[in-house]
Amino acid sequence: MINNRYLPQWLHRVACGALGSVVTAAVASSGLGYFDADSWLRTASGVLLWLSIPVGMVLACVAHRFSIVEGCVGDAGYEDLDSEREDRPSA
Repeated sequence: MINNRYLPQWLHRVACGALGSVVTAAVASSGLGYFDADSWLRTASGVLLWLSIPVGMVLACVAHRFSIVEGCVGDAGYEDLDSEREDRPSA
């Protein structure tokens, strides 16, 4: 049996935007916790935390050209595509 594992286009865009926002916010949060209070790197981490939502929106808009979640559900979206042909006895 062939299982289609492609995401619908709207869910693919939502997943790209959400994953991009989460990764950006995680990097910014770790920077806020690691750097000193008067460091310019802490300020940059704060700005990056505020920019995590727009980064997610941009990634959702360009998901048809550049995808960060493509391949997370399988190799090419189909599972066991060639196994059906191999199971048949030859004529």
